[in-house]
Amino acid sequence: MAFSEKLKNEIQLYCTNHLPPDSWYENEFSFIQDIELKNRIIAEFKAIRFAYKLYEGIEASNENLVFEVRNQILAYASIYEAVIENVLNTYYSDTDEFDCLIHHTIPTKISIPQDKQKILQDTLLHDGKVIVPFYYARKKKEKPQIRFDDKCRTAERLGLIHKFVNTDGEEVDLASEIIEIYSYRNGIHIIAERRKGISYELELSRKAYRRMRPFIDQIKEKLVNDRKIEINNY
Repeated sequence: MAFSEKLKNEIQLYCTNHLPPDSWYENEFSFIQDIELKNRIIAEFKAIRFAYKLYEGIEASNENLVFEVRNQILAYASIYEAVIENVLNTYYSDTDEFDCLIHHTIPTKISIPQDKQKILQDTLLHDGKVIVPFYYARKKKEKPQIRFDDKCRTAERLGLIHKFVNTDGEEVDLASEIIEIYSYRNGIHIIAERRKGISYELELSRKAYRRMRPFIDQIKEKLVNDRKIEINNY
């Protein structure tokens, strides 16, 4: 049974009160050139803030608080990932740092005739193991092979994100904290939670939100300095 219109309006007002207008979100993510992706990121960000206010309003506790924290971490981690990947692909795909990110050197087996293989085996016999010839080749990684922490460190090496001092005078290692947030995101399902013993703390979800501000600011500042975007889009 749905809430009454009066109650729904009250909840809507509470959850949207003090949230920024749509133009704010558009400006925040103006550097994302992929319009579909930008709209998806904006929708996710708005939904996170609405849900946070809703759970704050009901003073969520116990399993409801755990559910809220899990979903906050999942959503923010997804935004961090989408933004970093898009910025690297869009603006820095011609850099050495990006090239190192998407390539690796791997052993590649060489197929040789059976008689040559027998000679090799007889000559290089080692503890009864089969000896195979190979060479090292530099190849492009499959997309799933490119880890998020490597993307983060690439963004750091490029100067897109970096350490900073917060208002309390504490040094914040932004890249490491984003990697930590994402690592918790990878454990958000019951089996992994039990196996890894992960405790989803509300403070981590708050950190995921608070770090979004310097994260976006640093990226936009770097893009402006590198003349990737116009200053009026910053």
